[in-house]
Amino acid sequence: MKLILTRHAKSSWDDLSLDDHDRPLNERGQSAAQRMGKWIESRRHVPSQVISSDASRARETAELMIDAMGGTPGLTLDEGLYHASPDTVLARIQRAPQGDLMIVGHNPGIAALAALIVDVRPTHERFGIYPTTATLIMEVPVDDWADLKYGMARVVQFIVPRELKELNTA
Repeated sequence: MKLILTRHAKSSWDDLSLDDHDRPLNERGQSAAQRMGKWIESRRHVPSQVISSDASRARETAELMIDAMGGTPGLTLDEGLYHASPDTVLARIQRAPQGDLMIVGHNPGIAALAALIVDVRPTHERFGIYPTTATLIMEVPVDDWADLKYGMARVVQFIVPRELKELNTA
């Protein structure tokens, strides 16, 4: 199966009265989420399901990406993914139904999980930082997410929004 880990897109700080959980995406983040979704669709990596943190910026990222992927994947919002640790995210993945899966979450948990779950880390200079909308696509040798463990995923690609502009996939 395929596992995709995406950090939410760039959020807005325009309204400082908003709770962190309620911050929406800014225009740059909206554009990046749409471009990343189109890129995933163009590479035939569309998951059957997306599980996202219920924070506004993560939910909006997931919704924009799903729309750009043709609206196919189902979306589940999970309040437990809001600023979750790698162990918490892994446990959530292990409870997912069969099928290719995308997780949309937050740093530092997504970046830490990405580093722990792969067998060999990508050499990409931004992997350790895992900037907003960064996306890691992996293949995992399991038929049931319950069998997923750290260190068993093989990297297919790690990409950041800046590279999508360079690839002319706007």
